[in-house]
Amino acid sequence: MNLIIVDDEPLAVRSVMNAIDWSKLGIEHVYDANSAKQAKELFAEQQIDMMLCDIEMPKESGLELLAWVREQHPSTVSIFLTCHADFHFAKEAIRLGSLDYLLKPIPPEELEAAISKAIEQLKAEHELKRRSESWVKHHPLFIERFWTDIFSRTIPSSPEAVESAARERNIHLPEGLAITPVRVQVRRWHKELTQRDEKIMEYALANALQESSGGIGETYGIIAPERNYLVAMLGRITADKGKIKKLLQEYIDNCRRFFYCDLSVYVGEPTAVHELPIAHSRLERLMRDNVASENQVLFLDEQREEDAAVAWPDMKLWLHMLQEGSGSKGRLLEEVNKFLKRLQGVPGLKTLTLHQFHQDLLQIVYSVLGEKGIQAHHLFRDQVSVELSDRSADSVKHMAEWAHHLIEKALGYAEEIEASESIVGKVKAYITKNMHEDLNREIIASSFFLHPDYMNRLFKKQTGLSMTEFLLNERMRVAEELLAKTDMPVTRIAMNVGYSNTSHFAKTFKKQYGANPNEYRQMKR
Repeated sequence: MNLIIVDDEPLAVRSVMNAIDWSKLGIEHVYDANSAKQAKELFAEQQIDMMLCDIEMPKESGLELLAWVREQHPSTVSIFLTCHADFHFAKEAIRLGSLDYLLKPIPPEELEAAISKAIEQLKAEHELKRRSESWVKHHPLFIERFWTDIFSRTIPSSPEAVESAARERNIHLPEGLAITPVRVQVRRWHKELTQRDEKIMEYALANALQESSGGIGETYGIIAPERNYLVAMLGRITADKGKIKKLLQEYIDNCRRFFYCDLSVYVGEPTAVHELPIAHSRLERLMRDNVASENQVLFLDEQREEDAAVAWPDMKLWLHMLQEGSGSKGRLLEEVNKFLKRLQGVPGLKTLTLHQFHQDLLQIVYSVLGEKGIQAHHLFRDQVSVELSDRSADSVKHMAEWAHHLIEKALGYAEEIEASESIVGKVKAYITKNMHEDLNREIIASSFFLHPDYMNRLFKKQTGLSMTEFLLNERMRVAEELLAKTDMPVTRIAMNVGYSNTSHFAKTFKKQYGANPNEYRQMKR
């Protein structure tokens, strides 16, 4: 900290400078000035934290200097020095913001006490400033955390708990405030996005929602409780339902155009802040049950509780089409599209209906794959298949994407299996390429999504050998060539053809060729 002593009497300045140990109090530099003009020049050049100033000075008094300091350097703490106990001076000094008023000559202990008091005030003001700046910087995070804690019930759902939490976080909630929750769901992105890109787009969607909500009422917060979802808390609604729908539909249309996504927006009913978790749960249920509409605004109070009357397709006919194979694939896909299009127009359609359809379609597809010896859990374990299946009940459109993928992949692979020569050829190549691995018929069959027994029958029918016999023959053939044509050690040859135990390799080789590996190599040479 730096201090300046301002007095038109040089002797008085020296007296104050020598009165106490400034460094002990944490004062780094003590400057002196003999006039207000000199003091102002020092203020321009140095950071001055405290000013000790005589009141009565020629040309410009200490009171006039203090008024200037308060205007130009408001963080500087000032203490007045004077020879006269004049009440008028003291009153004016206090009005201008002087911390203390000391009479000359000043006892050292009194001066030290006044300086210590000034230092404590400066520290308090610096801490207050730091906290204030921190609060301004982090206030949006405090608001977001407040609403997140409301929804998660970390803040108990009572008016008293909500009021207390808002007060602690310096968040103003008008008395009797009713909040209308608005939930935004991203149904899909039209572009492939990284996680970072999604975060940027989420920020853009939130900003656009804040702007669009301006014509509806006041926005008290927007949070992103999970991936691809936003929730806005709107209060003091001034727009009617027609205008709310118009503004939010414009928001959806703009987001489709500029942010490359399909959205659904769900508008709740006005509710007290402490009752928001219940209101939000109702919005979540509305969102889960919305499988038919996209890029639309849905109001909670317009939804009817009714069971969807669904005319289910003839699954036996679909099963027959699947059994016929690729020749009936076009007809089957057309039937699926017709049913899902019809489903989209069913009033009261809920996600449960899509789950039921998902199970029925899986049942007949898995049945046909089982007949052909194809193991469905291997065929559909790739990431694309898993993601499409997981999202299939989100909407009719997602279900159509999954159903097409399921049928195309199942029938395509079944057709490949029926051309058994092609599969057997691939199995042979696989065995030859991977004979150094620990292979068996289960591992080989699983690599082609087939049941081991079915794969083995198919292989033996085409080659006259089981897969195990073919694997053994290939290993011995390669080992025989390496022994005859190279100097590679027997242990390394054994490992190259899939034997970690050299003794077991030698016995197997002798059984096949009538001599152990070393004897065979000598004979060949």
